[in-house]
Amino acid sequence: MEDDLALSYQLSQNLKEAGHHVQTCSTASAAQEELWRAEFDLLITDVIVKVDGRSVPDGGIGLISWVRRTEKCRTIPIIAITGTAKFPGMEHILSTTRQVGADVGIEKPINVDHILEEIDFLTS
Repeated sequence: MEDDLALSYQLSQNLKEAGHHVQTCSTASAAQEELWRAEFDLLITDVIVKVDGRSVPDGGIGLISWVRRTEKCRTIPIIAITGTAKFPGMEHILSTTRQVGADVGIEKPINVDHILEEIDFLTS
């Protein structure tokens, strides 16, 4: 789940090239629908979702929490990604994602080799 369409497209292409099947969503609510409807081996979620430049509550923290509370998908490994950890007051956002249930937190910009290593580790 990534609200930046360019990043979502690029990351999904990188994952497909590495042999993964990918489903993209731009909001937590859309991701919840997909997770409810189908089976997935892993979730990658942006932490902060913006609409018209403003943060909205339909983001990754809520999605991670929902996944961990939902019987059907509570064991899915989760990678949280964010570009906000570099901003004052947001330094601990990735540790917050781990506290609510993410397995791994990664700062943007995404290093493709690093995220592929994490995916392999979490899904093996």
